[in-house]
Amino acid sequence: MNELNLIEIIPKVDIKVIKETLTRIGICNKKTKTVYPTCYLYENYDKYYIVHFKEMFLLTRDNSYNNLSEMDTKRKNAIAFCLKNWGLIDTDDELIADHNIKVDVIPHKEKKDWKISHKFNMSGMEQKI
Repeated sequence: MNELNLIEIIPKVDIKVIKETLTRIGICNKKTKTVYPTCYLYENYDKYYIVHFKEMFLLTRDNSYNNLSEMDTKRKNAIAFCLKNWGLIDTDDELIADHNIKVDVIPHKEKKDWKISHKFNMSGMEQKI
């Protein structure tokens, strides 16, 4: 499963909390108050992974976004690093070692003021791939 360098994690809180938190982390357009989530929590056979949205397209064999870059990987690592520091997940530090990049995080109390625009629809993805 890890041929795409997915970050396997161990949840330390309810899965819903991790999923909700990930909706508030990504690329933000402050003018339009739109956040584009970068990563998703992917479950496959009782294992959990932090996955960049471009990796989800590759997992589903949809080549719409077949241009996963080094910057995308660093952004994913930075997001996993944040989740680990916040006590939401545990993961191998070596998997997220290269994480020196800024990521935008919308505070939970401000979420209602922002539009969340997903580039990948996760519904129905659990254990399908």
